[in-house]
Amino acid sequence: MYKKYQELQKKLASTLIRAKQDGVVIDITADMKIKDVKIEDESLLSVENKEKLEEAIKQAFIKGQQKATEVAMQKTKEILGFDPNQIASMFGWQGGGFPGLN
Repeated sequence: MYKKYQELQKKLASTLIRAKQDGVVIDITADMKIKDVKIEDESLLSVENKEKLEEAIKQAFIKGQQKATEVAMQKTKEILGFDPNQIASMFGWQGGGFPGLN
């Protein structure tokens, strides 16, 4: 089981997810490590667009987190052979999944 867990960790660390929002691109791994942030729309760099840029970064990060969580759950099922939502339910975590990841 430990070897499978190590395999899962390696797979999550090497799985890259790209999230885009209003000219901002964030690359995040399935184990929730941010690898890169890019601002493709240079007009966002003006003082007038500060709030728009901040919101785009926030929304891109949220999208990336959500997708990374989905991928992590899928990889866990594939590699470890069980649904993480079932384990979470056994511990009484409401809504399934792991706290802070959904």
